Amino acid sequence: MKISVEKSCYMIFEKKTKEKVKFLGITLDSKLTFSPMVDELKERCNSRLNLIKYLSNKKWGLKPKTLGSLYKSLIGSILDYSFPCLNSFSETNIKKIQVIQNSAVRSILKLKYEIPSNIIHQEAFNKLNLLTISNRLFELSERYVRTGLSHSVPLVVRLVEEYREGFESRYIEYPTPLCVTQQNAYARILQQSEGYRC
Repeated sequence: MKISVEKSCYMIFEKKTKEKVKFLGITLDSKLTFSPMVDELKERCNSRLNLIKYLSNKKWGLKPKTLGSLYKSLIGSILDYSFPCLNSFSETNIKKIQVIQNSAVRSILKLKYEIPSNIIHQEAFNKLNLLTISNRLFELSERYVRTGLSHSVPLVVRLVEEYREGFESRYIEYPTPLCVTQQNAYARILQQSEGYRC
């Protein structure tokens, strides 16, 4: 296999430098903050959001479900494509993207600006079948892992096994006071139930 030098690049991940590289449409920065990528996503989504706001005007007579489908194809598709990186985003960056969805839902459902976010999220799910950004990321991740396991994709199987081993070992080797209390309480309940049997 030959590597094309012209198409190749490298990056050292460290806190000092401020470099960024684009790989398959994903922008990686040297600090792995994904902030440049968030800015790019916001810019791409906002330009499409303007179209949704324009078409949400009553004169077009489009139904909310049609506009919801339009949102999914124009903006949701961008976010779905980026989901492996979005899972690494900080809560602050996720909120920046959630603002775009909230704005689209307000336009589509003609909701007032002062309506709280939790109501917007509920209306988006009930009327447009739209999950919040964080819930959508969870759904996509779960689907990816489930598909990988069902098809026995070696990388996915190995990652899940390693995660499970690490997760279980943490709880076995380092029990918290709460765990000890629960175990003691459970042991007492078993003893009492055995006493009642006799």
